[in-house]
Amino acid sequence: MSEDTFRWVIAGGVGVAALCIALMAGVLLAIYKAVGGLQDRSDDLSAKVYPVIDIVNRLATENAPKISDITTSAQVIAANAREISEEAKDQAHRFAEVGRDIADRTKVQVARADAAVDETVEQLHVAGVHAKAAILKPVREATAVAAGIKAAVSTYAAGRRTPIDHITQDEEMFI
Repeated sequence: MSEDTFRWVIAGGVGVAALCIALMAGVLLAIYKAVGGLQDRSDDLSAKVYPVIDIVNRLATENAPKISDITTSAQVIAANAREISEEAKDQAHRFAEVGRDIADRTKVQVARADAAVDETVEQLHVAGVHAKAAILKPVREATAVAAGIKAAVSTYAAGRRTPIDHITQDEEMFI
């Protein structure tokens, strides 16, 4: 390569490098302006946000004991609710046991009452049979006596005697 060409290549490279440096300076200047605008905006925003942060901080400081009390009260309430729930569950189990016990005892008493009623009905039946027999026996005897008197009266009124064969036959029929 000749010296002139070499100088032109070097001059061109230096020119391109100068152009790049100038371009980078322009971009840096644009970035600087953009950052400056953002800084102005952030200053405006921070001027608006700092009072809100102060208010929130003051509210948190003022209400911290109240929030602590509320949290403590909520924990106590939750513990009480848990105890009440457990006690209610225990009472429900006891009530169920009492209910089952009452039902079992009631079944036993109903069975006893049923047996007593059955026994009473049986005894009434037996008493009725004995009463019937006791009442009908004298009635039968009275009927037999009346039949005998009737037969005697009819025989006496007829004035005839019944043959022995007929009497024996009547007695066999009676037995």
